[in-house]
Amino acid sequence: MPPLRVVGQFTIPPPGALSRDFQTLHLDFGLPVVPDCPSDVARFTALYVDRDYAQTTALTRIVPLRRLLSQRAWVEPELLLERLRRYGQANAGASVARRAGYVEGIFARLVEAADGSPTLPRSGDAGFLCGMEFESHAQERYHFAERGLDLDAVEQRVLLGPGQLLLLDNLATAHGRLGVRKPLELHQLCLGYRSLDVSAQSVRLGRVLKAFSSDVGPELDPAGPPPRSHHSERAIG
Repeated sequence: MPPLRVVGQFTIPPPGALSRDFQTLHLDFGLPVVPDCPSDVARFTALYVDRDYAQTTALTRIVPLRRLLSQRAWVEPELLLERLRRYGQANAGASVARRAGYVEGIFARLVEAADGSPTLPRSGDAGFLCGMEFESHAQERYHFAERGLDLDAVEQRVLLGPGQLLLLDNLATAHGRLGVRKPLELHQLCLGYRSLDVSAQSVRLGRVLKAFSSDVGPELDPAGPPPRSHHSERAIG
């Protein structure tokens, strides 16, 4: 892999932006299910609140992929990838120009595609906004439960205080939010690879899809707190 570089830098939410009290679980920059051209890929996401900022109330939700997905069995890798590809083709919608490539960042969509049970609105339909798949955390939780996955058993929630940094591994976790952030509350820095070639994107896809492997079970990832390499929180001194 090439050296890590900054692929995205944001301060969120922008002033005047509408903000819900819930953000669905996702992988930053998405997963290249069918890569068709060089593309930026986020390997890590760093979240930071300024030291002199008032105390925050919004919680960052973190779900370790392997710990959640090992709760049930999945189809073999070849069929899994085929399901994801078919889902991408069907999800494009009639209003979107057909492309050979498909990138998906919403974790619930990856799960329903892998399960072969799509029920969410097509993201390619006119007027649909990505990230609006669910109206509430409870609705998202039910969506996963219908597919044999218990979010509450593995989801962690972190209250990021002033002067603290949260580092997320986008190969190992999905993340979201509970609560409303104040304007310009959070700094987000995405580190990864610029214009990563198609073959390297396929390697990234394979590493994430290993979490769906039927031979990954609790004995390989015991219950309890996820490894600190998945995410860490520390004060910036």
